[in-house]
Amino acid sequence: MSTTLDFRMLGPLEVCAHGSQVRIGGPRQRIVLTMLLLNAGRVVSVDSLVEAVWGARPPSSSRTQVAICVSALRKTFRSCGVHGNLIETVAPGYVLHPAGHRIDTLVFEELVADARTRAGDAAEAVRRYDEALALRRGPVLSNVGGVVPEQAAAALEEKVLAAYEEQAELRLGLGEERALVAGLAEAVERHPLRDRLHGLLMTAQYRSGQRVAALETFVRWRRRSVEELGLEPSVELRRLHERILRDDEGPPVDRPPAQLPAATRAFVGRADAVSALDRLAARAGRDGVPPLGLLVGTGGVGKTALAVWWGARNAELFPDGQLFVDLGGHDPHRAPVDPYTALSHLLHALGVPPERVPSREERPALFRTLVADRRLLLVLDDARNAAQVWPLMPNSPTCHVLVTSRNPLRELVARCGTVPLWLGGLRRDEAVDLVRDIVGQRRVSRDPDGVAQLVELCERLPGALLAAAAHLAGRPHWDVSRMVRELRHRGGWTGGDGGCGRDCRQRSTAHRAGRSPLPSAGRPVHPVADPLELAAGARSRPPASSGAPSRVADGAGR
Repeated sequence: MSTTLDFRMLGPLEVCAHGSQVRIGGPRQRIVLTMLLLNAGRVVSVDSLVEAVWGARPPSSSRTQVAICVSALRKTFRSCGVHGNLIETVAPGYVLHPAGHRIDTLVFEELVADARTRAGDAAEAVRRYDEALALRRGPVLSNVGGVVPEQAAAALEEKVLAAYEEQAELRLGLGEERALVAGLAEAVERHPLRDRLHGLLMTAQYRSGQRVAALETFVRWRRRSVEELGLEPSVELRRLHERILRDDEGPPVDRPPAQLPAATRAFVGRADAVSALDRLAARAGRDGVPPLGLLVGTGGVGKTALAVWWGARNAELFPDGQLFVDLGGHDPHRAPVDPYTALSHLLHALGVPPERVPSREERPALFRTLVADRRLLLVLDDARNAAQVWPLMPNSPTCHVLVTSRNPLRELVARCGTVPLWLGGLRRDEAVDLVRDIVGQRRVSRDPDGVAQLVELCERLPGALLAAAAHLAGRPHWDVSRMVRELRHRGGWTGGDGGCGRDCRQRSTAHRAGRSPLPSAGRPVHPVADPLELAAGARSRPPASSGAPSRVADGAGR
């Protein structure tokens, strides 16, 4: 019988067999193994492995040395009793077959996904999160060097932190605030720039009778946020602070839901689209049907960013709350969210205890009853088709609905009579403004030709532009032309629409730290290995609209 290996990445890289640790060779073997594990079941090209090990300047013997590393890993695993071809040579590189073995990151994701589906049993969901979080043994991949593994480690740490935040929110709902305070305070110390952690800590402190401590937490966070980021805390956090000042902070279901992710400051253009949404809001209630805005466009074009920014800008129009559902219609890492599961979470956000959420068939009617005559905004993000949206539609003219999708949702258009708002690339001057907001006026003025080339290489898509600008901002010694050269050099690398497009969309919504497929939890962002790859991936898609920032199409769709 073949030995089962236990691969562990949520901490220092380790491989265990029969309860004992297997010795992996030097730094290069660890990098190669990490790359194969991160892409388990998928082919990793030799070129990708070469770059992960040596960066941009590999030695002439690099491909041979990668082959030697793979051969050494195979020999090590065979010596442990592993039969079969665990690491197989498949052009243009290698693939690690995970079947029959355990990879802790995959176990973690399965446990977290299971926890998120347990809408009616918060205690059981907390236990699943406990199991998942217990898999982290220390700093992720702390014994593996290289730019790509370090980026992957940061992404994995983000997933762990998002799961911790989601669990903390559930535990607050279960009345465990006293047990949470110390851990949340420690998490805030380690991650001092996370809005959500501060909100959770403030809530736990206040409900534990530590009102002054909760207010001090806000003051410290506001001072740091303004000084280091130039940003005020989010609207949700400021409202929490006001409720604590008035001494009327209660459980989440006792206040209007405020579930929109933080809006991005790096938002430019879209004047036509904003005007169209404003006109839609102005007609609210006149014809007896809920206003429905449908934002359509490719991944990375900024649909979610526009919906969130517009919702934050018009928060006063929705005094009864803002609901947000990420339907995950085009997320390659998970199945689209079942609308009846989403309804369960929406009902809970509106004050229905989990144990009183009715059967699937009864949820739409109860939801429509609860939102009747309320002035609410409901954002349904990344819908795959009309069937996923229709059960979530209210019937009250006071409820404003925004739907984003890569598909025209013709059936929804036919049912509701809405006109899709198609988003294309930004205008050139708007794209330049977006880059300037991130990298600064001086660097843009120094190389206007390079900036013009950069925005065209990114097809003026906000997601790709934000990724490229963030890459530049993190490298102050680079000029823009160097970034352009790097993009052109990697022009053949593409994440595809399922990878690059999704990440562009996620980055364009305020570089969110975490957001869940369901309304009130957090879902981590899945970054690509390198922002350069993200921006270069835009070149593999069909050209975006080169005219106005948005255009209104007829009801027939694209």
